[in-house]
Amino acid sequence: MKKFTLLTSVFAFANTNAASSIFVCSTVQNEDIDQTDYEALTWVEVKGVGSRGETGRSTNIVNYDTWDTTVTQKAKGVTDAGSPDIEVARIPTDAGQVILRAAGVVGNNGNYAIKEVRNDSAGSTPTVIYNRGIVTGPKRPGGRNEDFDLEIFTIGFNQEEIVVDPT
Repeated sequence: MKKFTLLTSVFAFANTNAASSIFVCSTVQNEDIDQTDYEALTWVEVKGVGSRGETGRSTNIVNYDTWDTTVTQKAKGVTDAGSPDIEVARIPTDAGQVILRAAGVVGNNGNYAIKEVRNDSAGSTPTVIYNRGIVTGPKRPGGRNEDFDLEIFTIGFNQEEIVVDPT
């Protein structure tokens, strides 16, 4: 009689954006805050989110050529925390969208906290991404006859994001 061994592997599956959520806090946060501060805020979900642009750090690469070298010297410069667009299907009465519209008014230079909750938990807590920044917009892209009525807000982040991985 032959003996068979069952081989098991752990596969990491990629997640989609479906069922993820974006939240905003209506209280201005003009100073850098940490995870504990973010967790203590009161959050309002932004409904109708269709897409969110890139987040994360983009650090400038500084170049300098010297007479005594044949290779350009490089160093890291200033980091940009990102300016993602958040596209929503316009819901005039949605509390989260109302906060973003008020924050986007010209002359309102306050930094608003943003929280993204990813749909990537497997029976545990999901990834949570925190950041804060100025809000611009909304832009309204228009469209064709059967397109949704959209608004696009740009968030100019002024702090590096805090990513809390699933537990």
